[in-house]
Amino acid sequence: MSLDVEQSAPLRRRLATPVDTDALATGSRSGIHAPPAGLPPRHPLQILKRTAIIGGTLFALYDFQVFQNILHNPKVSHEWFKCGLAASIAIMGLKGYVELYEGKKKKKKVEYENFKSATHWTIFLIMLSWISFHMALSPVYGFF
Repeated sequence: MSLDVEQSAPLRRRLATPVDTDALATGSRSGIHAPPAGLPPRHPLQILKRTAIIGGTLFALYDFQVFQNILHNPKVSHEWFKCGLAASIAIMGLKGYVELYEGKKKKKKVEYENFKSATHWTIFLIMLSWISFHMALSPVYGFF
């Protein structure tokens, strides 16, 4: 059994479905087997894995003094950073409105056909936050 190169989530890989080539040549679908079920999301090993990833990431951010640079480095453009934070908060507000209010409270199905304008606004806000954070942090962490 091999791993699929495409990742379906940041912390999880999909297993490629093993295919019996002889069965496919004859037109039989019995050669395709379902992948085995993985560990459930609340399994202690899954929780330990997530905790290790988050803890390692936070340690790396602390070790590279990212928080210190964002708060106190004069090269960081805090105006652009504020725009990025505002766009991120707007994304969370829009997501909360669509999923919680419209989806749960009004029982409306959350899909593109029902929320085209909200989807387009979300894409715009994601681009705005990406550009804002890039403009704010590129003098310290990168170049154009």
